[in-house]
Amino acid sequence: MIQRAKILFEGLGALRNRYLITGGIALFWVTFVSDIDLIYLFKSNQELQAQERQVAHYEAAITDLYLQLDDLSSNPERLEKFAREHYFMKRENEDLFRILPTQGAAN
Repeated sequence: MIQRAKILFEGLGALRNRYLITGGIALFWVTFVSDIDLIYLFKSNQELQAQERQVAHYEAAITDLYLQLDDLSSNPERLEKFAREHYFMKRENEDLFRILPTQGAAN
């Protein structure tokens, strides 16, 4: 019985080191307890990366729109085609028929 207690006490010798205890408490505090803990930092970093990807996506979309605007501004035929396709515009004395797919038709 005494030998078991002695072995247990020797095994706990490392835990009696005040630097190890202080470091363990500090690590626990930084990881879980603090307002800006590691879990919060990890989630914030993931959210930041998602926002940066979204910004890159929107910048690419803006670039494409500027190219399309430049193309429509410089080419009257393309402007007319765009207006006819997207806004169903027509010339004078011209009839426009719009054919819609039926409800049960497969795409």
